[in-house]
Amino acid sequence: MNIKTELLKEHITSYINSRIEDFEINADKITDSTAITILGEIQNVLKNDKYNDFDAVEEIVCILQAHGLNCGSRHDF
Repeated sequence: MNIKTELLKEHITSYINSRIEDFEINADKITDSTAITILGEIQNVLKNDKYNDFDAVEEIVCILQAHGLNCGSRHDF
């Protein structure tokens, strides 16, 4: 799983769906800003003492999925 590629695919798909016309994309800007957002969300989960370890992992998986990232079959329960 290449996170930058998945993030880029998600952004391009959303962008194309909202506008069917010529456009320019700065891939590094898009993926870096999205990645920083995701890392901030994950950091907030890890800092939050209300989560036990299992619930923290569950919340992190939910964050990744919310951003269109595939978490593979390990979280298939």
